[in-house]
Amino acid sequence: MDELSGTEELAHWRLRVADFAIRWRFKRHANRPVDVDWARKRIGRPLWMRAAITPSVEQHRISLPSHEVELLVPPHDASRPVERVVLYVHGGGYIACSPATHRPLAARLAREWHALAVVPDYGLAPERVWPAGRNDVVATWRWMLDHLGVDPATVAFAGDSAGGGLALSAMLGIRDAGLPLPAAYIAFSPWVDLAGTGDSLTENAERCAMFVPSQLHAAAALYAPGADLMSPDISPLFADLQGMPPMCVHFGEDELLRDDGLRLAEAARRAGVTVESRSWPGVPHVWQFLTGFLPEARESLTAAAGFVDRHTMAGDATHAINRVRKTAADDANQPTIASSETAVP
Repeated sequence: MDELSGTEELAHWRLRVADFAIRWRFKRHANRPVDVDWARKRIGRPLWMRAAITPSVEQHRISLPSHEVELLVPPHDASRPVERVVLYVHGGGYIACSPATHRPLAARLAREWHALAVVPDYGLAPERVWPAGRNDVVATWRWMLDHLGVDPATVAFAGDSAGGGLALSAMLGIRDAGLPLPAAYIAFSPWVDLAGTGDSLTENAERCAMFVPSQLHAAAALYAPGADLMSPDISPLFADLQGMPPMCVHFGEDELLRDDGLRLAEAARRAGVTVESRSWPGVPHVWQFLTGFLPEARESLTAAAGFVDRHTMAGDATHAINRVRKTAADDANQPTIASSETAVP
């Protein structure tokens, strides 16, 4: 076997550290029954590290009738204005996490895509079960169209894990309602098969650093109690994907959800959708959070940024940003500034 280069050795070392840390924080607790309160504290708590790695953005929080949304505005850049909008749907197994937990990633996308980021704080199970979360995302899109006046050609929907599945499910509902669709869809480690029919749930049960299959089954049961998890409305992998916008799908070869990403890309291609998909060996679930540490995270985000540039139109989001600021001021929610990142790779 050829010797690894210094760069490759460093990458392998970093992957081993990430794998160990994630196993220690999450997988060592895999045998305990799913406890929603515990899960929210464990995976939904905004740790000091999240603040430290969040790029500087202007934050607003606005109340809609059914839920709240967080809006992130990148700093002013005279050479390149805010050109796009991204509706980002956070993951968390439909039972945990929030815009706050995913702010480091959403803020980075806002800055790198020169986009206004809109992050819905959608309803979580078991308090609000399916289809509440999807309805909240669709309502967010209606508000963006009607209140912010966004041009769909400048918009990308994006999400990670459960958020990737929820963003796709919302787009299917938007299509069926006859509303305009966004111009692109980006998914990081998407969870699109809540019935758990992929081979990777067993093949990667040991290799995945974060989850075991029983945890996914339990979360799915909380999200859609008593429902048919094969329903296309719940598991968009089984939906008719015709008419969906171009898709960018990134997933890890060792994670439980490998086959969700793989089969989504295959199904979309069969439906005539333009797809750019890529897998990475050895990376943890939603490794894009580790951009300052893993080179593979930077590769994924750079590829996603190129996809957005190719498939969305560069416009001018100034009007939408002004509407955000006015609405936030009317709601007496003054903007705050997130902590600056110590080192941007």
